[in-house]
Amino acid sequence: MVPCWLMHNHVLKYFGGKQVSLKTYRDTIIIPSIGFYEMHGCNRKQLEMEFKKLGEVFHTYYEPRVSKARTRINTRKILNYLLKNKIESIILSNHTVTGINSQLKRLKIEKYFSRMLANDALSLSMERRNKKEKLEDFLKNNKFKKDEIMIVGDSPEEVEIGKYCGIKTVAITGGYYATHRLVASHPDYLINNLDELRVIISAC
Repeated sequence: MVPCWLMHNHVLKYFGGKQVSLKTYRDTIIIPSIGFYEMHGCNRKQLEMEFKKLGEVFHTYYEPRVSKARTRINTRKILNYLLKNKIESIILSNHTVTGINSQLKRLKIEKYFSRMLANDALSLSMERRNKKEKLEDFLKNNKFKKDEIMIVGDSPEEVEIGKYCGIKTVAITGGYYATHRLVASHPDYLINNLDELRVIISAC
């Protein structure tokens, strides 16, 4: 999460905005991030005219640093549990397919994920949210029952998407968003550690 805070600050600086503390970041970050940049002093018209450049500025700074990031505590433990119990794991992300694949290979966890719903272009998540549409299309084209699906994320966006699609929602603390913002989104479950998912899944 910290690399994202630093990268957004890099974009703010590049486009003439005011850099923010980690607390302010967690209290104000929104997707699409163009709204966040505007909130902290960037010119929205300039950003809209330079979406491609915006994506390049972010990812050029982001990729070398995220290459050193580690997985959350108990990530491999829960992924092994899901695989062992034949529970399909799917990635739903605002990031790029290329970027995600690179990290999956680096961390040696690609075997745990059966599918990926992500972006092709660097600038898309800066411009608009499209995770909801991706998940909605996925559900329409696959035969999963809604009570068999659960969305897990560290932002209110995943909770909103899950509620819209009629599936169970799990919000996890310690990521982009301040805990009070996750609570305010009213997820079905709020957890602090990925290992807590085992209990939730067993109870469903």
